[in-house]
Amino acid sequence: MPSYEIITLIDITRSNPPRSEIDSLKLGQQANFNSLVQAIGLRSNVEWARDPMISDGRLPPPWQGKSKHWTWKFSVEREDVFERNGDPVALLVEDLHGVPVVAGLLETAEIRPAAFQTKGDTPNTVVNII
Repeated sequence: MPSYEIITLIDITRSNPPRSEIDSLKLGQQANFNSLVQAIGLRSNVEWARDPMISDGRLPPPWQGKSKHWTWKFSVEREDVFERNGDPVALLVEDLHGVPVVAGLLETAEIRPAAFQTKGDTPNTVVNII
């Protein structure tokens, strides 16, 4: 099963709130995680062993400086499901770009517009095959 890594400046904490939850932070975090999983699931079933991990410090490339960021590793059931023209993540980058999110949670970076941005000069989300 191919494995991928998403690094994002958007809070994708899997908070798993109960139905009775009224805390908007937990609800927003889970909504962002759900949106991410659903966008990936457009092409394949998603599996993961660990929930997204938060880091507060030096940003990985392509960013510079320090900021909170989330890293999530997952697998899909089919080989080359996101491949186009030799790029193993091209279709996933396309699928995620512009998916709306709830901003203003635990992010320290400004998220404008409130969406996963995987393309352009100022991406807030990077996808890698691992």
